[in-house]
Amino acid sequence: MKVAVVFGGPSPEAGISRKSAESVIKALKELGHEVFPVELSSELPFKLREISPDKAFLVLHGSPGEDGTVQGLLEIMGIPYTGCGVIPSAVSIDKDFTKRLLSSYGVPVPAGITLFKGDPVEPVEAPCVVKPARAGSSVGITLVKEEGEFKKAVEEAFKYDDKVLVEEYLEGKELTVALLNGRALPPVEILPEGELYDYSAKYSSPKTRYVVPAELPQHLERRLKSIAEKAYKVLECRGAVRVDFRLNRYGSPFVLEVNTIPGLTERSLLPKSAKAAGISFKQLIEEMLKS
Repeated sequence: MKVAVVFGGPSPEAGISRKSAESVIKALKELGHEVFPVELSSELPFKLREISPDKAFLVLHGSPGEDGTVQGLLEIMGIPYTGCGVIPSAVSIDKDFTKRLLSSYGVPVPAGITLFKGDPVEPVEAPCVVKPARAGSSVGITLVKEEGEFKKAVEEAFKYDDKVLVEEYLEGKELTVALLNGRALPPVEILPEGELYDYSAKYSSPKTRYVVPAELPQHLERRLKSIAEKAYKVLECRGAVRVDFRLNRYGSPFVLEVNTIPGLTERSLLPKSAKAAGISFKQLIEEMLKS
C-alpha cells in the first residue's frame, strides 16, 4: 500500500509522536509498503492530496490529532485511516467526558470533581491527583499530598487546558490493558520509581520497570480485561487502544483514561503487551494498518 504516516504537530506530546512514527515507518517499510512521512500542519490536506495514499497511519498523540480533528479531515477527503473514528477520538481525549460516559454504563472510574478556568479554587482533601482533562502522556499531572500544594497543582494543570480534573488518589497498582480489534491483550503492571507514573517516568527515567504480563490473580486479570473490553465497546473504538487502570487499597480496578492512539516507541506499553501475546511489532503494525 501507499501509506501516509501522519505524526507530530503542535501538541505538547508531539515529540513522543515523532518517536513513535520512527518505529512505525521502519516497520511499514520492512513490511513492503510505500511510506510517506507527513508532519501535521496546516499543509496536511494539500500534502495528502499530492500523495493520494491508500491509507493514513495516524501516530498522533494529544490535541490536535488524537482528538478527532484529523480523523474528520480524512473522512471528508475520503482517505481510510487507522484507529478510532471521529466521535470515539473526540470523547476519549477528554477524560471528563470519558469518565461520565463510562460511569453511565457501570464502568468503575475514580471519584472526583471537574474545575473550569475561572472557577473559585476551594481546597480539597489530600491526597488527590490533579490533571488537565485533555492532555495525555501525564503532562501537567500532580499528586497533591498536602492541602497547601493544591492551588499550585491546579495552576500547573491549567497551563495545559481550560478544564481540570481533581480525583481521589488510588494507592494500589498501576496497570494498563491494550486491546487489538476489541480483544484484550495481557495486562502490564507499571512500577515507577515514585508514586505517580508521570511524564518523566514514562519517557526518560531508567528506574521505571514493567512486569509483562502482570503477575495478577486470575480473577483480577479477567476483571481488568472484561472492563477494558466493555470500555472499548461503549466508546465504539476501533483498531488498537489502551485502557489505563489504577487499583485502590482493596485491589478493585478503576479506569483512569482511554488512549485511542497508544504510543509505539521502544518504551511504549502496547508493543510490550502485544509481544506477551505472541504478536511481534511488525505483526502489530500490519494488523493496525488492516483494521
